[in-house]
Amino acid sequence: MPLLTGLAAVSLVAAVSWWAVAGRAPAPAGTAGAGQAGASEPAGDALPPAAGETPSAWPPADPTPSPGAAAEQQAGALNDLLSSSSSARTSLSEAIERARRCERRGRDTIQDITDRRRGQLTDARALDVTALEGGTELKDALVDALSASYEADAAFLAWARRQSGGNCTGSTAGDRDFRRGIDRSEDAQAAKVRFSEMWRSIATKYDLTAWKPDHI
Repeated sequence: MPLLTGLAAVSLVAAVSWWAVAGRAPAPAGTAGAGQAGASEPAGDALPPAAGETPSAWPPADPTPSPGAAAEQQAGALNDLLSSSSSARTSLSEAIERARRCERRGRDTIQDITDRRRGQLTDARALDVTALEGGTELKDALVDALSASYEADAAFLAWARRQSGGNCTGSTAGDRDFRRGIDRSEDAQAAKVRFSEMWRSIATKYDLTAWKPDHI
């Protein structure tokens, strides 16, 4: 009996040992649990950004100009228009004198000036002055000035065409078109005075030309 009892004990110990080893067998590859340390995402393209999320690699949108920067840009565009207007005024005086001397070149120059003035008037009407202080009143004064100047140029052109039409006398006395040119020039001058008074502070602020009425 003691021998049988000992054999039974040995068999029990062997069974327990086999169960312990079998229970610790490694799991098949690829069956690691979701929480197991070292688990990695499958290879492939990066996941798309969530709705409403902007990827950091995307270029940022162009920033909206600050009110100060927008005002400076608008003042610069207005100053450029005034520069072209000034050159037209200087040429007109010379062209009228040439037409008075019955030179065809004077008529041709007045024609060119009239065309340019029409373009300047169109550009002035399209100006954006919303960021400038008092921009609406400033633009209205400039449009009034250029409109009257254009009408004056057109009247001088009608006079100059007759001067070069084969019956040139060199006289302007009593000529209806020349008289209208003078009248509309005076209207333009009044609008230029109004404009230059408003423009002065803007020119100083942005270091631009302080245009005077006679130079517009």
